[in-house]
Amino acid sequence: MKLWLKQTLICLLVIMLAFCACLYFFVVQQTQQMLDDAQNSALQNTNVFCEHLATLDRTSNTGYGTDETTLRALIQYTFSSYAHLLQSKNYSYSLVMDGAYLYNISAYQPMQLLPVNEQVITAQRLVEMNGVPLLVTARNTTVLKLPITVYTVRNASDTFARIDYLTRNAQLALLACLLLSGILLPLTLRRTLRPLRKLTQVSEEISSGEYSLRSKIESQDEVGELSASFDHMAETVEQKILDLEEQARRRELLLGALTHEMKTPMTAIIGFSDSLISMPLSEEKRMEASHEIHEAALRTERLSQKMMQLIAMTDCPVLVKRRLSVDDLFQQIQSVMQESLANKALSLSVHTESDFLQGDADLIICLLTNLIDNAIKASQPGQEISITASERDAAYQLSVSDHGSGIPADKIALVTEPFYRVDKARSRKMGGAGLGLSLCQMIAQAHGGSLQIESTVGSGTTITMAWPKEGSNE
Repeated sequence: MKLWLKQTLICLLVIMLAFCACLYFFVVQQTQQMLDDAQNSALQNTNVFCEHLATLDRTSNTGYGTDETTLRALIQYTFSSYAHLLQSKNYSYSLVMDGAYLYNISAYQPMQLLPVNEQVITAQRLVEMNGVPLLVTARNTTVLKLPITVYTVRNASDTFARIDYLTRNAQLALLACLLLSGILLPLTLRRTLRPLRKLTQVSEEISSGEYSLRSKIESQDEVGELSASFDHMAETVEQKILDLEEQARRRELLLGALTHEMKTPMTAIIGFSDSLISMPLSEEKRMEASHEIHEAALRTERLSQKMMQLIAMTDCPVLVKRRLSVDDLFQQIQSVMQESLANKALSLSVHTESDFLQGDADLIICLLTNLIDNAIKASQPGQEISITASERDAAYQLSVSDHGSGIPADKIALVTEPFYRVDKARSRKMGGAGLGLSLCQMIAQAHGGSLQIESTVGSGTTITMAWPKEGSNE
């Protein structure tokens, strides 16, 4: 069931119950008021009638006899005169004395409808005879020292007609309210819920691939808050999807480039191994072929390791930076790079301007290893390579400098791209794959910093990783 239809039914039910309750109490109150008015009117009419009869007490010495028969006749005559004068289609009067009617022109028997005893002064009863509502009023009084009972029978059909009229009007009002609510509520609710339909439509389009869509519903209510939250969620999802797509694209590029780069060492391995298997070679040629196979295998291994590091960096979560001792860090680097430096007769100098750094030790060692390896390849025997740790403007800095061949100015922006090599022939000869600086760039970004390259052709290169200071985790 649609939400607007469900809300319409619920609202109609609530309105109907509330309106019915209000109308019920109103009709009950008005009905009781009408009945009370009718009873008061009948009682007042009966009292007025009795007051007219009481005038006989003041005229009892006008010459009439005092025997009971004469008094009865006088009372009967006076009563009939008043009754004939006041008789109407709604009212009829009866006179009872000693349990017998002295006067009764009513079509009903009031003594049977409302029997009273002498102890009761006034009595009333609402009865129904042949479908006609009757209001019977009785009053005991004394006239000329004789006890009498005056009955008034009032036809209450007009009162009940007004009650029926009021009830019908209340029912019509309830029906009109329900009809009006049934027409206006769906229109109002559908208009009110229109933003939700827009949210549904936008969410369906986003799920089909339109990630840039937004609901953009501006209203100062809960729907506006929901729209703002939805748009924020959509932006977050879109950014996550873009990041995933970018990671997937980079992986595809890296894997494609890796496949291309591995063709050369694999070709060398296959070619030289085929020569060893199928051709008679001298011992010198066999050793040369074995050496080439070994070098190609080592290059393949280095290439695959660098590739795995690059792929791992694309999925690297937020780093937990720890406080690192610069002296311990540099001692590890010197130990790791000692053989490579000795093979080319190079020296490594360290400069410590800060005792501690904050970062991931393994990643920083990987960065320094790659930078020093590049410096070794670019340097000539006897030259010096230096590494420096410092603090500048609330940021940590690690620099590696050499005095080697340098990088042309127009190539500096390209050297951090995967598999890019300034001198391809020299890089291949020395086992380079063009991945070291790409990995260093990713390590710098993972620390929230950047990689800065300063280089002059023929004079050397300085590469600096700078990243901001943060709270350390001991």
